[in-house]
Amino acid sequence: MRGLPIALLFCLALCTCTAETPPEKVRPGAAMDAEVLFVRGTGLAAEGRHTEAIDSYQQAAALAPESAKIHYNLGNAYAHQLDYPGAMAAYQRVLALDSTHVSARHNLAALYVKQLNYAQAIDEHRRVLALDPGHLTTYYDLGYIYFLRGEYREVETLLQAGLERDSTHASFYRLLGRTRLKELDFERAATALTQAVALDSTDAAAYVALAQVELKRREYAAAERDARRAIALDARSKEAYFALANALKRLGQREESTQVLAQFRALDQQLDKIDDQLRMLGNAPDDHEARAQLGLQYTEQGRWAEAAEAYRLAVRLAPDSLRYRNNLGNLYLRLGQFAAAIAEYQAALALDSAYAKAHYNLGQAYMRLQRFDEALASLAQARRLVPEDAETHYFLGLLHAEAGDYAQAAEMLAVAVATRPDWLDARQKLAVAYLKSGKAEQSKQQLATIKKMKEELQKE
Repeated sequence: MRGLPIALLFCLALCTCTAETPPEKVRPGAAMDAEVLFVRGTGLAAEGRHTEAIDSYQQAAALAPESAKIHYNLGNAYAHQLDYPGAMAAYQRVLALDSTHVSARHNLAALYVKQLNYAQAIDEHRRVLALDPGHLTTYYDLGYIYFLRGEYREVETLLQAGLERDSTHASFYRLLGRTRLKELDFERAATALTQAVALDSTDAAAYVALAQVELKRREYAAAERDARRAIALDARSKEAYFALANALKRLGQREESTQVLAQFRALDQQLDKIDDQLRMLGNAPDDHEARAQLGLQYTEQGRWAEAAEAYRLAVRLAPDSLRYRNNLGNLYLRLGQFAAAIAEYQAALALDSAYAKAHYNLGQAYMRLQRFDEALASLAQARRLVPEDAETHYFLGLLHAEAGDYAQAAEMLAVAVATRPDWLDARQKLAVAYLKSGKAEQSKQQLATIKKMKEELQKE
């Protein structure tokens, strides 16, 4: 971390007040207002809208600066945004208010891990266990740090201590199995991992580790089975694809193995890009382009909610970016949040009224809400700016047909077909529009062309 450590900066900030400073007056109703803002923040955070949750928590903290729960939730929201300095400052504030706050100390330790500061993380986790010996998550998290450091005896000790308190935690058995795999103790690794999946049949990571053990034991059919189970549970588990490719290769199914290996490589590249962006944001949380790139990568994986949150913060950091606002609107559209989508497109158009993409997408949002007149107006603006766009003419055709103006619908659809001659759906709708507008011959011509195109497709 550049500059003074967060803890020192916070300490210096605390020391600026003197005994002569008069106490700040608390206005009547401030505590109730703070609670309202806090509840609003928790609701936003539950929806994954951490950017807006931070706003609410900050306002609440201004009204109730001694509230540990507000600062704790603020820290959680910052952590979700990968703003680790902000999160650490918030957790440190909680601990200044209440040094026995186990969750704040536990989360602070997790942030030290993000910074690869394992020694400090271990110290914080040990303090958690001193405060609450029954804090099961800490046994696992502390064990995982020792696992990363290759100190497997410590891992075993911590996991056994956790299991003595609760023998039903699948994650303990999973990490125990992974530890024994590292130690090349395949039989005991298989025993632990079998127990993990028996306790939690939805744990994709346990099935991956079990498949890896079965590969080492040359039980290739079992490895294939468990790798497939992992993929069914988590389609983004690249390790599962790699294990499956190896199992298939060993079983002599080389062609399928090659296909699965290609899936692994594609996914590996995607996840590497995401990891790169996450590391970048961990060091520079205010890099709006890195936020937008993360949003784009989540979009490519179909992770719409996470992508929307990344773009929300990108927009907050760079509110004059047309691209960010348009992409955020598109994500709201995918999530079915049409009012929010409209607001983003309108904000983009307020910045640049000639932004054709925003006019087009605004028309799409209005159509979803069946506000057809407004959709028609927006798409007409898009058409004026980009006169040859096939999709714009296609949807204009549909809207005119909805209004019963089939002649105008045919005119729009004819442009779409001229621009994209292989667009069967547009041709079919054009044939209907011609027929409805009294142009039977043109309708027949379109139907003949459609028939010929379908015959060509069948030959392929």
